[in-house]
Amino acid sequence: MIQKTFPLAKKDLPVTFRPVIEHARTQIMKNGIRSFTIENLAAELRISKKTVYKYFASKEEFVEAVLMYNFDDLFSKVEKLPEEPDDPLEHIYQIIYIILNHLSVMNSNSIYEIKLYYPNIWNRIEQFRSGVLDDLISRFAKAQTLGLIRKDIKIDFLTGIILNVVQNVFQPEFFIKYPYSIPEMMKSFIDIVMNGIMEEGQRFNINSLDHKQP
Repeated sequence: MIQKTFPLAKKDLPVTFRPVIEHARTQIMKNGIRSFTIENLAAELRISKKTVYKYFASKEEFVEAVLMYNFDDLFSKVEKLPEEPDDPLEHIYQIIYIILNHLSVMNSNSIYEIKLYYPNIWNRIEQFRSGVLDDLISRFAKAQTLGLIRKDIKIDFLTGIILNVVQNVFQPEFFIKYPYSIPEMMKSFIDIVMNGIMEEGQRFNINSLDHKQP
């Protein structure tokens, strides 16, 4: 059966409207919310503003739907990971990679504006962050029990550091400073973190996971 609609913010929108959502997401993540306008979006896509206002009563409602779509995409990718992976370290790598890859295209102003103007979405992000934190703690604890990482590592402290570094450091401005691709820098960060906590005699071979990236 051919899909004719896709759900978004409690609306069923035609599939033909998806490019509008995707383009708006790119612009908002790159330039921030305040600089985004329906007029510019319509001009860039060569469509009428009425195309957007047919489904959304205001710019604010449209932006909120786009933001929800953006973060639901992130949430769903993490949720699709296996609940009981054979290798807890590979699971940790996949989570960090997905989040880093998602945040790498976000302007730091976008994150600030979401917190300031869209508290409902920010609350969902915080709930997601809390869930990821619990998941990472569980996987690191399992890896520690298996003797894969050092026993002196404080798991809750480690996971808190990782999530804060991911959220606060890996912004577009950071990536621009270095002559490396974003995947290279993400891979290097994960390599440093994972091998910095490994038990003596153990090593996390990140190169073996290249073909498994989500």
